[in-house]
Amino acid sequence: MIHLFVPYYGGWPSSFQECLDRQTVKFRLFKYDTKEADCGHASAVNLFHREFKRYRGTADDVICIMCNDITFDDNFLSEGCSVEPGAVLIPRGTGISFDWRTMRTSHGADTFSGRAFFMRAPDFIKSGGFSRLIPHYLSDYDYGFRMVREGMRIDEMIQGIKHDSHAVNTNAWSVRSVNNPVSWTVFLLRWGRNKHIFLNILKSWYRLFK
Repeated sequence: MIHLFVPYYGGWPSSFQECLDRQTVKFRLFKYDTKEADCGHASAVNLFHREFKRYRGTADDVICIMCNDITFDDNFLSEGCSVEPGAVLIPRGTGISFDWRTMRTSHGADTFSGRAFFMRAPDFIKSGGFSRLIPHYLSDYDYGFRMVREGMRIDEMIQGIKHDSHAVNTNAWSVRSVNNPVSWTVFLLRWGRNKHIFLNILKSWYRLFK
């Protein structure tokens, strides 16, 4: 059984629902409106983690965490069922590598985007959920780095996803902002390379005054 958890911010696009309706396997859908709850993506995932930990499931159960600003093919969830124990299965092209000098990303296998990923239930329970220190943006990258450090393998699916662009939060102090300096500082202190870490932290704060 696939347990699909979708944290979303206020809206539920019809294009996303149509993708779900066309899936070729059965799944249990859990939705959580982070706008109504006034929380970030990480907090929503952690709430689901706590609840699922009580349920526990079986070794054959699959967890899928997914955002609703994407579209995908009819057998996307079906392929997700192939995730192996000890691995995180991600859509093609969503693996991430960091250039720690420029803080730019490219396709790689250091971590992954959290727009969609699959894990076996025991691995998801063992993971402990997302960090509470990074409430939204970068929380998925942080989770991926930690999974790799703990010995999990990142596998890519044959299928990819399409990401629907949306408005960017321009308030840098919002937990949902891609430029939140606090989130960047925590992330860089946890994973940055020593040679560039403090310069990159300064850059993340300098953006506030540009």
